[in-house]
Order: sequence, then C-alpha cells, then structure tokens
Amino acid sequence: MSERVLSPPKLSETNSDNGRENATGGSSSEPSSHEATPDKSNSTTESLAESAAAYTKATARQCLLEKVEVITGEESESNVLQIQCKLFVFDKTSQSWVERGRGLLRLNDMASTEDGTLQSRLVMRTQGSLRLILNTKLWAQMQIDKASEKSIRITAMDTEDQGVKVFLILASSKDTGQLYAALHHRVLALRSRVEQEQETKAATDELEVAKYHEEDSDEDEVVPSGSSGNDPGEAEQEQTAEST
Repeated sequence: MSERVLSPPKLSETNSDNGRENATGGSSSEPSSHEATPDKSNSTTESLAESAAAYTKATARQCLLEKVEVITGEESESNVLQIQCKLFVFDKTSQSWVERGRGLLRLNDMASTEDGTLQSRLVMRTQGSLRLILNTKLWAQMQIDKASEKSIRITAMDTEDQGVKVFLILASSKDTGQLYAALHHRVLALRSRVEQEQETKAATDELEVAKYHEEDSDEDEVVPSGSSGNDPGEAEQEQTAEST
C-alpha cells in the first residue's frame, strides 16, 4: 500500500492523462473557432462589395443620350392590321420561291389628297435591322389569292427593281384569314370605284357627242345670207328668158 502511494506514476498513465486533457481542451476550443469564422467571412464579403461599388462609381462614365426622332413615313397613316410573317418572292429564272425575310407586316390606310378617297398600302420590315422588304400600294388590278390556310399570294411592287412581282405571305391561320379579308375588301372597293369612274366618263362622252351632233344639225338649218352678186343659177335663168 505505501509503495503504491509513494511510487511515481508510470509513463503510460501520464501520457493517457495528457491525451484526455488535450482531447477535452480541443473539443472545448472548436466551437469558439467555428463561431468566429462566419463573422470574419461576412466582414470580408462586405468589404469586397463596398470596394467593388466604390470602384464602379469612380470609374463609371455618365453618358447622356439624346432622344432621336425616327421618321418612317407612316406618321400620316392609320394602321389597320399588323402580323408577324415570312415573305417569299417568286423567281422566274429558277421557277422557285425565294425567302425575302421575316418580320412585321403592316396594313395602313391613308386619305388621298386628290379626291379624299381611301388609299391603302402594305409595308414590311425585317426583324432587328428593320430593313424595308415590301412597300406597295393597293390598286384595282392587284391579284390576291389565298394559296392555303396559312399563305396568301399577291402581286405587288418590288422595292428592289420597282417592278410587279408575285409574293407569298406565310403566317398563322388566324392572321392569314384577317389579312386576306382586309385586302380583299379594299381591292373590291377600288375596283368598284374604277368601274364608276369609267361609267361616268362614258356617260360624259356620250353627252358631248350628242351635243356636237345637235350643233351640226343647227348649222345645217340656218339659211345663208344674200350676197351683193347674183346667184349663178339665177343669172342663167335670166339669160334664157331674155333669149326667148
């Protein structure tokens, strides 16, 4: 008993005790390090954000853009219908349809300055670049056919060579129906107006011809005035009477 109390502890027991203390101390210090890490990361993030904001503000150039008025030539016109579609043109050389572009097709109405009648035109520009690929007025002899449920075939003026070509408009079935109805109605109105003008002109020409014939008949009925000399026929009659 006295030997056990007085004898120094063995090396193995001392190492085991130190290991327990280190384990206990390490476990107790871990929460403090974990607790300190979020605060440090938050402060670092805030400082980086503040620095980035300050740098951006210091290097940013204030550029004031003036408002530019875009003139399209449609300011005096009233838009009736606009649809998204594809436009094809028929190439006579290759006997095939060539895609001209896709974009917004607009049907506009405008009042004519001559007689106040309604005039209409089709305008189409491509998406993005807004390049003009169709600009044609509607006229009485314009051909409009519904090629299919989603396409309309028309004759129109070409913006490239200013000639009449055959175009194909490809759109949804709903837009195609609305566009065909609007175009058909306007072309029929133009044809009826041309027919009325022709009838009016024909009636005016008939009146002028009838008036001209009446004037000729009136001139034939007028008796010519007498002249200072004798009529040759009367002179011959007088000479015959004297000789007898």
